[in-house]
Amino acid sequence: MTNLSDFTDDEIDQILDAPGAVLKGATLADGKPGGLRFLLETAAGAKVFREAQVHENDFVRSVAVALRERIAEQSAAEEEARRNPASQVGVAAAAAATQEAATVGVRPDPEGATAEAVELTGAAVTLLRARADEKDAAAYAAWVYRIAEQVAEAASTKEGGFFSRRVKVSAGEQDYLDRLAAAVGR
Repeated sequence: MTNLSDFTDDEIDQILDAPGAVLKGATLADGKPGGLRFLLETAAGAKVFREAQVHENDFVRSVAVALRERIAEQSAAEEEARRNPASQVGVAAAAAATQEAATVGVRPDPEGATAEAVELTGAAVTLLRARADEKDAAAYAAWVYRIAEQVAEAASTKEGGFFSRRVKVSAGEQDYLDRLAAAVGR
């Protein structure tokens, strides 16, 4: 069985960052923003994350639990920063504030987000295939792809104009799923 402790901190970050990037890429893949659509897709992704916390594969389960813990730590750090602004003094805090200010109000880049997700996921799966148990690497790849698939299918969209029919997966989402499938070897 593969353990996260078998990897360096940078490799663990790569393994843990890929599912979130896939979720983000899937929510932006069709390029049609909308509040209800975003909620439906995010809820679908969250469901897949929750299911992974009781996944039959121990490695996928450990990744999902590590993600949950990482999010809890980030939330606690953000809460501490709100309660004690002086704790955020320093170069790293200034850089984070500058980066945040630069992105406030900027529309997300669907092509950039999907390309980043495909690249990050491909690298994570390649790493796992090289250093992890074969079953664990395959289960991780299937799980990450399932996140994208469930998010893409969560909200139907109209293809074409006003009088066009609704489709479950848009052309942009299908393109993203195809590129992600190639990256994970499906």
